[in-house]
Amino acid sequence: MWPGPRWRPTRTTCRAKTLRMSNRAIYAIIAVVALAAIGGFYLMLRGDGDPELARREHKDPGGGFTGPGHGPAAVPGAQPSLPAGSGSSGLELPDKVKEYAANGAIIRDHRTGAHGPIDLDPNAAPPNTIKLQPTLTKAIADRIRDVMHECVATLPANVRGERPRLEGTVNIAIKDKMVSVNKAQLAVKDVTGDAAETTRSCIEQKSLAVTQAADEQDLPSYDINVSFTLI
Repeated sequence: MWPGPRWRPTRTTCRAKTLRMSNRAIYAIIAVVALAAIGGFYLMLRGDGDPELARREHKDPGGGFTGPGHGPAAVPGAQPSLPAGSGSSGLELPDKVKEYAANGAIIRDHRTGAHGPIDLDPNAAPPNTIKLQPTLTKAIADRIRDVMHECVATLPANVRGERPRLEGTVNIAIKDKMVSVNKAQLAVKDVTGDAAETTRSCIEQKSLAVTQAADEQDLPSYDINVSFTLI
């Protein structure tokens, strides 16, 4: 009697076994990556992964940060102080900068050459406590510039220095949605001879006629600073 046929694995059976082994390998790799990520996250929370960062963030008993990125800790109760200097404000001033007091304010004059102290109006209006729309202040400044152009149209070229300028303050008022100029306190710089005073007086006088519509509340006094190249 012949023995029965011997069982042999089929191709489908081999393929299923190989697939099960591949899946196990993938699961093992995923598990290793997950464990490594958890370990790295734990080390990051402890700060052990960056000893330099842990050293920088260490605080001293006084509450100030130590390390190369920070200065010494503040002393409780200590008052800040300015370094002693040549100026009346206690600050160390650059060479050729003159400092003096005028009407209770400290003036630092950076102009070169021989200039006397700036003559401030003792009756000048206090600093603005409200702010007008920038479009309005620009429109008024543009009108003052137009006046300047009129007054310097006949200014001889030989009296102008390298950088002639008009600087100062124009004080305005607003009444019934209309701007008027109360006064102008201006200075003509780098213009020689009597031409500087003549030009300044012309601009100040003609500025008093400037008007401008304004969608603002009534305001008795408001200062606008101007600074133009004198052309």
